[in-house]
Amino acid sequence: MSTPFLETIKLHAQQNLRPLVTKIDQEGLYPKDYLMELGKLGGFSALSDQKDENSGLANQIAVIQAVGRECGATAFSVWCQSACAWYLYNTSRPAVREKYLQKVLEGKVLAGTGMSNTIKHLSKIEKHLLQAEKVAGGYRVNGILPWVSNIGEDHLWAATAQVSEDQFVMFIVSGNQKGVILNPCPQFSALEGTNTFAVRFNDLFVPESDLLADIEEFDDYIATIKPGFILLQIGIGAGIIEGCIQIMQESNTLTAHVNQYLDLTLPVATEKLSSLKQETSQLAQQVKEGRATLLPILKTRLDAAETTLAVAQSAALHAGAKGYLMRHSAQRRSREAIFVAIVTPAIKHLRQDIARLSA
Repeated sequence: MSTPFLETIKLHAQQNLRPLVTKIDQEGLYPKDYLMELGKLGGFSALSDQKDENSGLANQIAVIQAVGRECGATAFSVWCQSACAWYLYNTSRPAVREKYLQKVLEGKVLAGTGMSNTIKHLSKIEKHLLQAEKVAGGYRVNGILPWVSNIGEDHLWAATAQVSEDQFVMFIVSGNQKGVILNPCPQFSALEGTNTFAVRFNDLFVPESDLLADIEEFDDYIATIKPGFILLQIGIGAGIIEGCIQIMQESNTLTAHVNQYLDLTLPVATEKLSSLKQETSQLAQQVKEGRATLLPILKTRLDAAETTLAVAQSAALHAGAKGYLMRHSAQRRSREAIFVAIVTPAIKHLRQDIARLSA
């Protein structure tokens, strides 16, 4: 159900984000001003202590969807900001929470999430890339993260570092700290306007006041944040699906008589989106109540990725030859949909973890 707050977010995206979409997609424009204005509107504040109809995980997912309806790349940036806010909101360490959370919620400081390597390492997919050494007052961190999005010299992001074989810490870092080097990534086929960098840490000092979780807190903390981390991503897919439904509707004004023979028609896509949103909302409520389990969350995230791919392909088929033009939104949506399928946790990662948990 929409609310006046969500309608405001949608209208703001239509008026301020929609005109930028081509430059974001094809020129790599990073919509920094839009993101900061979204923060002023309360676009990240659902992940706070406020208790009203606009608060909570489900509302933050809905905000991401509203942005993704216009631009999948920017929805991903909003997810990055939301994920960092989620980490700060859920930490048991008041110092780091009080230092950063409100600035992130208000969009005064933009933020990313450098957790892809961590999530894959914990699923035994790849080695942990950051190493930490305990020193007086905190930790010294070294290593390279190849892809961290929605970051810059004036941004924050979260990351983890490995202290020993089975010991880790999680912390907040900013791009202007001594020992942090940001290097541009090779050009992507989509999602260019997301300020994605390869990050090198050279003897970065992380003070205890910037820890989200120390060694003894790490396992419980990851178990706390992971459900929300995954559910928030569904907002990206849902937004792209909604954008694809718009393409189908526009195409059907002239070619509904032949589009009806496609496997995935407009009514089917609309029903799939409605079902996905309902399931996600129920899971978000379970997270809020502290009774969520990971398996149904992984299954719903997988469904979101597969549905986004299928609906984006159908939107292109609905559009026909026009949908193969570079300037047509169906072309962009197809590339955005692939990202939903490969961003951590990717489809293959999700299926692996689902198989393990099911066994």
